[in-house]
Amino acid sequence: MNVSLKPVFRHLWNQRLFTTLNVIGLAIGISSCWMIYGIVKHEYSYDKPLPDRADIYRLTSGFIFDEKESFNAGVSKPMYMALREEVPSLKKVVPTFGRWINSVQVPAQHGRSLVDVAEAEAVYEVDSSYFDLVPYKWLAGNPATAMRAPEALVLTASRAKVYFAGVDPRDIVGRTVVYNDTISKTVSGVVADLDFATDFDGQEFFSLLPKAYRLAEWTNTNGSDRLYLQLASGVDTAKAMKQITAITDRKTKEFYQSQKVSYTFTRWFQLHSLEDFHFASQINDGRSRKASKTIMFGLIALAGFILLLACINYINLTTAQIPQRSKEIAVRKTLGSGRANLIFQLLVETVLTVAMASLLALFIARLGFRLLTDIIPQGSEKYGMSAGVLLAFIVLVMFVSALSGGYPAWLMAKVQPLAIMRGKAAWNGPAKTFSPRKMLIVLQFVIAQVFIVGALIMGAQMKYTITKDLGFNKNAVVLVDVPWKIQRKDAYKEKQFPLANELAKISGIEKIALGDKPLEAGYSSSHYTYTPPVGEKIERQVFRKEVDTAWAGLYGLQLLAGRNLMQSDTTNEYVINETAMRAFGFKTPQDALGKVFGQEGSMFPIVGVVKDFHLQNFHTSIDPMALMSNRDDLSTLNIKLSGNDPKQWNKTIKEIESKWNLFYPVGSFSYQYYDETLENMYKEERNMSMLVNLATIISILISCLGLFGLATLTALQRTKEIGIRKVLGSSVSGIVGLLSTDFVKLILIALVIAIPISWWAMDKWLTDFAYRVPIQWWMFAVAGLAAIIIAMITIGYQSIRAAMANPVKALRNE
Repeated sequence: MNVSLKPVFRHLWNQRLFTTLNVIGLAIGISSCWMIYGIVKHEYSYDKPLPDRADIYRLTSGFIFDEKESFNAGVSKPMYMALREEVPSLKKVVPTFGRWINSVQVPAQHGRSLVDVAEAEAVYEVDSSYFDLVPYKWLAGNPATAMRAPEALVLTASRAKVYFAGVDPRDIVGRTVVYNDTISKTVSGVVADLDFATDFDGQEFFSLLPKAYRLAEWTNTNGSDRLYLQLASGVDTAKAMKQITAITDRKTKEFYQSQKVSYTFTRWFQLHSLEDFHFASQINDGRSRKASKTIMFGLIALAGFILLLACINYINLTTAQIPQRSKEIAVRKTLGSGRANLIFQLLVETVLTVAMASLLALFIARLGFRLLTDIIPQGSEKYGMSAGVLLAFIVLVMFVSALSGGYPAWLMAKVQPLAIMRGKAAWNGPAKTFSPRKMLIVLQFVIAQVFIVGALIMGAQMKYTITKDLGFNKNAVVLVDVPWKIQRKDAYKEKQFPLANELAKISGIEKIALGDKPLEAGYSSSHYTYTPPVGEKIERQVFRKEVDTAWAGLYGLQLLAGRNLMQSDTTNEYVINETAMRAFGFKTPQDALGKVFGQEGSMFPIVGVVKDFHLQNFHTSIDPMALMSNRDDLSTLNIKLSGNDPKQWNKTIKEIESKWNLFYPVGSFSYQYYDETLENMYKEERNMSMLVNLATIISILISCLGLFGLATLTALQRTKEIGIRKVLGSSVSGIVGLLSTDFVKLILIALVIAIPISWWAMDKWLTDFAYRVPIQWWMFAVAGLAAIIIAMITIGYQSIRAAMANPVKALRNE
């Protein structure tokens, strides 16, 4: 087969406008695939290097209270010892129990000053089985003996640099670290940080030694207490789960029987394979970032659709040029070029075009990874630009070349030389009302309009989450948290109270109140009970919020009955929300007043009922909540600023900082607007919305590139017709309408097809929200109108140019 590249390059150069359009469209499509491949590959790579990963599971808990399900990423601490003793089918039982550390001190030694750091995260109690499970590289210490001593401590290299900067890991072994002022640990080993994506986030490891747990601890579940299980080969997970559940049920019943009370909740467990746990988004332990398989599939579909749009562009622009190239093909056939030779040569054109697009795509992808660091998971670029991508990239180039070039090459090879020489059409056959090219244009705009509708609905939902009335006044509220590192020092204990009094004197502050940790720090919930005069005890899980007497007034909570909390050093009364009122069987707010409820050993009266207010994200409905006052837990200043002028707010914040520095000269001042904390709760959804917006822009851009090229070709192919119409009196607007009508019809057909598809897709996405915007007809109307306007702008230039051309010149050329 003899193929010359000279005609290929000549054609690409002579038709450089269409070559440029094809290269840009394909480059955008290929770069989108490239980046999304990096994201998906990164998310699916979590914990992949772990030996026997397929047999390792993480055990999590679930509860049903009052027919409402809740999930917990942790387990009861005593479980690990019981499972080791009673379930022989478990090859490994690996506990990692989280520790809350509010201060760390490294005593001065060898001329080095005292190291005093704030709250330390990612601290766990583990035993030697943890290091058998996770393949750490030991830089110092003996892995066989490192966790035997009660005071043993193993540090990762990065954490060791914080505590012992510049010290060789081998010299760190034997050094002392003091936690929470009283817990002294001795470094027994240093391990290298894991060099792969992982949900094993530990940085400091205390030794966990077997001990006798109290029976009551079987009823406590903390999300930071993790348990990993490795099943023996061939063991059925259902059988293992049955044994685990039986042991826990037995111990729980023993405890409640010993207390002579009944329990009304249901508890169950789930085994999550390590291969899938990174995607268990409903299980949140507050530490590891979760991904969503739904989002991953959505991204893959996104990449496929964008690439399909680019391929459709190429096919449409190439097939539209067939009438212009028919004489060239006819001459080649007459001179002896075979069908296979023509097809191969046309495929070479496609491969060269795709190759140029791929080089441009490499640049776009690199730029995209840098510009989108806020919404792309860290580490994705490594996979998107790794050597392993080369083979996949070559396969992608060949696939795109075959998909884009196969159909046009087949059509061109069908050209009949004799018919062309006689002045007939490029190929015989009846004219089709709905040709493959028109179907591809419709498909293109179906995809584009689905993206437009998706962007509109996602944007509306994001706006709804920020602007909806949450049941309290959040505007101009600033949160200033006093870290525990500062509070624990004797010199600064309870300084937040006189600081609040001083801040209240600032003219730019309208109100000030104290509460527990800020919104993003999460909430604690407890098992509350109420025994009515008649009937059985009612048990519910209740979210707790520690506040002072001014907190409800600052946020404008609506009191439905009773009064606000009174000042107290310890909890002695509750104010509950409407949901808690209903959950415990009270029909009206007045009915709840004076009733005693709470936890075992701390039962107090309800003194007030407030209207429901929303402190969690919109994925969950409002839970039962109890407000209480406990002086020891009031660590966050809630400050309501006066007026509506951001410049004045900034001045007030500087005054707050000045006062803060007087009371806390050792701590750095930081603050956050309440609105910002709410926005942070929807970071994943906001990132997804931004990706859909970006995909919408890309799909519109690619579609416009194709439309521009098709409009140009249409105008060229109808030059004679346009000239005759102008001679016969047609106006410019009439000719523009003639050239645009077909495209508008195709866009309207695409809208009809896109409406049910986008409705279904967005309704599925919105089901994840307990509070959601309605899908309204105007969203589809806007999508259709936007598509028509964009299309008219795109093809308008070429249509007007063709309509205003000199008809005499056009007819003379013909």
